[in-house]
Amino acid sequence: MRKFLAVAFLGILLAASTVLIMGRPGGVEAQEADIQIVDYSVETHFPRDVKFYVEVAGPDEIEEVRVYMKTIGQTSRSAYRQVEFEPGNRVSGEAELLTSGNNYVPPGTRLAYSFEVTDKTGRTLRTEDEVFVYLDDRFEWFTVSEGLITVYYNNPLVQNRAEHVLETALKSMAITGPVLGINPELPLHIVTYHSYQDMIGALPFRSQATSERLITQGLAFDKERVLMVHSGDGSVTATTAHEFVHLLVGDALGRAYPQAPAWLNEGLAEYGSRHEGERHILNRRVQNAIDAGTLRPITHLASYSGTPQEILDAYAHGESVVTFMVLEYGEEKLGELMKALARTFDIDAALEQVYGFDQHGLDSAWREAVGLEPLPDPSAGKEDESVPLEAQPTISPILSPTFPPLESATSVPAEAAPAESDPVEPQERAAESSQAAPDGVGNPEPAAGEPEAQAAQPAEEQTAAQPAGSTTRGEENQAAPGDCSGPGMQSGVVGELSLILLMALPVGLVLVRRGGRFTG
Repeated sequence: MRKFLAVAFLGILLAASTVLIMGRPGGVEAQEADIQIVDYSVETHFPRDVKFYVEVAGPDEIEEVRVYMKTIGQTSRSAYRQVEFEPGNRVSGEAELLTSGNNYVPPGTRLAYSFEVTDKTGRTLRTEDEVFVYLDDRFEWFTVSEGLITVYYNNPLVQNRAEHVLETALKSMAITGPVLGINPELPLHIVTYHSYQDMIGALPFRSQATSERLITQGLAFDKERVLMVHSGDGSVTATTAHEFVHLLVGDALGRAYPQAPAWLNEGLAEYGSRHEGERHILNRRVQNAIDAGTLRPITHLASYSGTPQEILDAYAHGESVVTFMVLEYGEEKLGELMKALARTFDIDAALEQVYGFDQHGLDSAWREAVGLEPLPDPSAGKEDESVPLEAQPTISPILSPTFPPLESATSVPAEAAPAESDPVEPQERAAESSQAAPDGVGNPEPAAGEPEAQAAQPAEEQTAAQPAGSTTRGEENQAAPGDCSGPGMQSGVVGELSLILLMALPVGLVLVRRGGRFTG
């Protein structure tokens, strides 16, 4: 009898515990009622696209699955792609992010992505962002890094070149960071190709004529915070130093970057790329322009174009003005100017706020510092004929480029490219114009009031993503707009040079044309 009672009591306890488990809130049934990400993966198919695969399950029919993505840089705006799938409670499919042509994404870009799933009842699951680095999957990549800067290289035998590129970028940041008043917080990536043949496949689209005429040495993308460099070229030091500063200027100005006139943007890049020697306001090339009576007012240097001689003079002029601003008023003031320009989107208004004068006043102060008469008062309505020749422009103003924009890159004429085994020596850099890559994985900046995330548009409706800055060696009369591309750019790449900057010469730049080619 006791045995029977014990068994009966045990049965009652088991029954009670079963009732408690089944009725407990948040038990097994509650877990199964949630939408779940069963599996997912990301595959890079460089340079064509990135594919996002996802499998989800839920208690009710899945209605929509989206993949949200954005570049991690100077924008917080995201775009999304729809995942195609067969209806059901457990579905799978993939979404595609195009990364070439009009949707170009440079290798080295950090991409964040997340999934959003909605079922027929309105239940929604949104996952946390995950980050991956979009790289050229044709190669195995190695890295050297320090602080926020990481250099990628695709040949283990040239680690010393990658370390040299890293050291060059660190020097430029140490010099220019305090001048710009910034302390970067997000990573900066430099992707180097030691072989130009390897690098060709990673470049944005260029016309056949352009590809045959120019060899790209480097491209800088400000929004993606990426610099691509041909490390096997002898100009790698000059290219890295100059173009990396453009990334820092982009960091300081954000969306106001296009409003920086060429004399300021390129002047900062030249200032930050000179790592050795004492600073002087007047350099040899500017002195030669003064002696020749060809010195332009800085208001004519909003963008660079003209002959190689004129463009070289413009670069030297911009560096001289920036050097004057640092030596005369201090680094802190120039940092304040960058913040004011980021707020106002107007260089004259920013100068007035910080220095108490506009571009005309700055030009006059600079001219007095180098021993010239100040510019005539613009309110006079005409130029004072008593002003010395060197204080007035004697040639037409520098005009905006009229040829099709190219990507931002350091390039050289194909027939003039040095062998990869050539020793490192000063090389030419030629600037060309270009538009910037559209903001946020191939979508344009949203107008006021537009939602943060937008669905992808068909490729033919999207804005072409063209680099906005670079270093190149090119032909006569090519343009070098404000940031090595043009001040009218929207974002993306920064710095296309159409000239030869002999960075080893601290007092000026030299360009000589021989037999239809430019040599230093």
